[in-house]
This record gives sequence, C-alpha cells and structure tokens, in this order.
Amino acid sequence: MSAEQNLLRRDGLPSEEDLMLPKPPGVIRQWWARHPWVADSLIAGFYLLVALLGTVTVYVVGPEGDGAQLHPLRAVLSVIAVLVTTVAVLFRRHRPVAMLAISLITSIIAVNPEGGFDILVVPVLLYSIAVYRSVRHAWLGFAATFVSTVITPFLPWSGSAGTGAGYQSVIGITGLALFGLLIGINIGNRKRYVAALVDRAAQLARERDQQAQLAAAGERTRIAREMHDIVSHSLTVIVALSEGAVATKNQDSARVAMEAVAQAARTSLTDMRRMLGVLREDGSAPLSPQPDAESIPALVETFRTTGLPAKLTTTGPAIEDPSVQLAVHRIVQEGLTNALRYSTQPTRVDVSITNRGSDVEVRVENDGAIVDAPSVGAGQGLIGLRERVAFQGGNVEVGPIGNRTWRVHATLPVRLSP
Repeated sequence: MSAEQNLLRRDGLPSEEDLMLPKPPGVIRQWWARHPWVADSLIAGFYLLVALLGTVTVYVVGPEGDGAQLHPLRAVLSVIAVLVTTVAVLFRRHRPVAMLAISLITSIIAVNPEGGFDILVVPVLLYSIAVYRSVRHAWLGFAATFVSTVITPFLPWSGSAGTGAGYQSVIGITGLALFGLLIGINIGNRKRYVAALVDRAAQLARERDQQAQLAAAGERTRIAREMHDIVSHSLTVIVALSEGAVATKNQDSARVAMEAVAQAARTSLTDMRRMLGVLREDGSAPLSPQPDAESIPALVETFRTTGLPAKLTTTGPAIEDPSVQLAVHRIVQEGLTNALRYSTQPTRVDVSITNRGSDVEVRVENDGAIVDAPSVGAGQGLIGLRERVAFQGGNVEVGPIGNRTWRVHATLPVRLSP
C-alpha cells in the first residue's frame, strides 16, 4: 500500500471517494502498490541471482576469464555476505537505515579485492532511505558509505591495499551510490509532496465535515428554540381560552373565547408550517415574515383575551434591526407565556420596551408569581431565551422580586447603522 493510500486509511480521515482524488494511473502500478512484499521479493530475488553470478565469476572464472585461485574461506564469506545483503534488500522498505548499516559491516568483513556485492546493494539501499525515510538520513548514509568504501581497501585482510583495484572500487561504489541517492531524493521528495497534498486535502475535508456538523447542530438548536416558542405560546393561550370557555355560562363569551382559540391555532399552524418549510429540500413551502416588534401589541392583546391583565409600554424610537426585533418579540412572548402558565390571579402584568439607541431593554413583570411553585415544563423556554439573548450579545435576568413578583429583564445591544 502506498503512502498516499496509507494516509487515506488512517482513523478519522475521509475516504478516497470523499476527497475526490483522481485514480492513480495504470492497473499494474496499482497492483504493485497494493502488494509491496511481492515487489520487494522479486527485487531481492533478482539481486540474489546477479550477486551470486558475480561471485562465481570472480572466484571461479576469474576477472580476466582465465580462471582464479579458489579461496574456500573467502568464497564462503562472500556467499554469506550475498545472503545477508539479499535479506537487506528484501527489508529495505521497512528498515532501510538498519539494512544499510548491516550491509556496510558485512562488506568490511567479507571484502573482495576484485569487487563484490556491495557495488549493487549500496545504491539500492541509499535509494530506499531517500524514498522511505528522509533526505537527511540518505546523505548521512552516503557519507557512511563513502567512509566505509575508502577504508576498506586498506584493511589487512582486503588483499588490495595500495593497489589500483582498490581505488577503482572506491570510485565505482561512490559513483553508483551517488546515482542511487540522487534518484531516491528526487522520487522521495515527489512522494512526500504528494502525501502532504493528500494529507492537506484530508484535513480540509475533515474541517469541512466538522463545520457542517456544527452548522447543522446550531440550526437544529435554532429550529428547536423557535418551535418551542411557537408551541408553548400557542398551546398555553389555547388551554387558557378553552378553560375559560368551559367555565363560563355565557354563550357569547364562550363563543368569543373559542374564536380566539381558533385564531391562536391558525396562527400557530401558520408559524409551524413556516418553520417546517425551512427543512424542506425543495424550498417549496411559502415563506412569511418573522415576528417583529410591530407584532408585539397584537401579541399582548392575544394574552389579554385570556384574562391576563397585560399592559404594554414602549419608549424610544422604533427598533430597526430585524434580529433584535425577533429577539424582543420572543422575550415578550416567553415572559407572557410563563405569566399565563404559572401566575395566580395577577393584578398587573407589565411589559415595557425601552430603546435607548445603543441598546434595548425589555421587562416583563407580573405580581401573581408563586416563587416555590413546581415547574410543569421542561425548562427549555428559559434555556432558549438565554441562548437567544447571548447570541445577540446581551444579557438576561429571570427570577423573583420579593414574594409575588416575577420579572424577566433583558438588555440587547443594537448595531448602529454606519
């Protein structure tokens, strides 16, 4: 498996299909990338064949083709060295630095005065270090190879100290080592560059998915908050009006109450359709304006029809920011809904909205609160209220004042037009 494919297989990274990367060219190249051990085994087998033929040529045929004196110990050491370096070539992809060190030590111990296996193994291993490790490790390996090649002809058991063959061996091995090193650096840098691009693409895809998840979570929270405001307000008004219609014996009053129930239900249904229409993929649902500050008087009047003594007081110029208008509407709606649901025989329910230019202050107070009364809801209304105000950069205080007064007090900053 290639480095690019390994990056795509790590936990937490998108798949290759998610990154929309082009397919690597060539069926054979893809097969080799998926089966590295097969490729390494074939390369090691080819190296073993060439190295054994070279050893036989040196010790049996002779360098000039006229035969050579057979030294059994040197021949055995050469064969063992060929086997060791073959193993090094086989594991070059996984432990290239260690394999190069083993090969250099083996070449020093089993040095051949006529030239040997290390002429082939050194460029292969230096290429592997440059590709699978780093350029720095490759140059250090080249330096170690050069030092080993220089001192080998002067070893007592080399048999080539001070001869021209020893110097020719130094030049030949150094040249081949440099050739393998430069090719490895070129290919290794390209592989690392491609791997960095793939990793960057995976990081961008992961960040894209995370941003989408955060946006979806935020949108779900917003929709849930709006749905709570719609359902809680409408059902509270409908329940209050229905109980009043059932309790009264005046048919005209009951009819008026039920008409108000029907109107509240229709309004709630319209708002519900608008919110659910946002979730439709085709966007075919009809859109309607969001509630704003101008709809607050009608909102207060709706609660007055339920018998709640609500009174609205506004001070200052009209609010122009649509987001602040929606927030003010929802704050008043939540405050009146809680007053209708929890207060007991209130004599006043005051709603005051003050626009000071730089901020808007909203107060909803009622004197029918029972401080220690258990809640019949889930508390999501106040949580949504705090989230809404925090989103606008304001602050809100909800709680009792004294024994009978409950107050919702919010302050929202206003973004001034340039």
